Amino acid sequence: MIDYHDRISVATWLLVFGMGLRLLFSLPLTPKFEFSAFGSPIAFAITDYMLAALMLCALAASCTESIITLHPALDRRLSQRTRPTWSFWALPTALTVITVVLLPVAPNSLVQVLGLLVYAVLIATTFFSLYATVEVGQKGYRRGRAVLNALAYGCALLLFVLVYQTRTRSLLSGTLVAATATLLTIELVRSSTPNPGTVISYGLAVGLVLGQVTWALNYWPIDELTGGLLLALIFYLMVGIAQQGLQGRLRRRVVIEYAGFALAALLLIAAIGRGFRDLRDIPQLPDTPANNRPF
Repeated sequence: MIDYHDRISVATWLLVFGMGLRLLFSLPLTPKFEFSAFGSPIAFAITDYMLAALMLCALAASCTESIITLHPALDRRLSQRTRPTWSFWALPTALTVITVVLLPVAPNSLVQVLGLLVYAVLIATTFFSLYATVEVGQKGYRRGRAVLNALAYGCALLLFVLVYQTRTRSLLSGTLVAATATLLTIELVRSSTPNPGTVISYGLAVGLVLGQVTWALNYWPIDELTGGLLLALIFYLMVGIAQQGLQGRLRRRVVIEYAGFALAALLLIAAIGRGFRDLRDIPQLPDTPANNRPF
């Protein structure tokens, strides 16, 4: 029998090694495509970021599959598998995409090395937590589920802010947000129902709504932080209501609680967004001699 701890260690270092190679090498030529969508010209380039993200995401999914299938409840050698494992791939894939995007824009090599170490810790924690949530009621299930929820919502917030900050066309930004929301929703609701068709249906529904919301927000003159927080709020509300519905606990009291939370969150987002805009509007002080600079 292969110890899943060893498999997690090997998978983690494989992914970190792949991230390191991505920082050292880049493709000199990238193909570029130009086309028209909805009457608007769009230029789309297949960059080394995209190729690296695709390859590393495939590696992350493969590593997740190799770890999860070691669990006795899913071991092919012990019994016939009746539960699909593709739903476990979502969170490692999302973490990998974030790391591929963030590491190259780090200010220096030291920050990049620290980023690789943080990624190693997060991806290993994700693997251990996924393994602990394969079977409901096993030891460490609640702790693993709580860690996965925190990581999934954190990934959603970070990705939404990053995507909204790019201010790319809605056809591209909306598609990326929809794909991300679908993956993370699958991770968050997979423990609420054993039916894989229901899981993918809820994931696609949440992803479609988030993509349409991104399309609408791109027409609003709001800053990137406010836009990302609004997307994260809608994502949290939809996933939370979906989980309550799948577990048969969606009652009037629950709806009122979510409505109150949404109202309070909107007020907080408005205050944060106003403060963020005011901070950006502060004029820069001119260069003055050191002994005349204000404290």
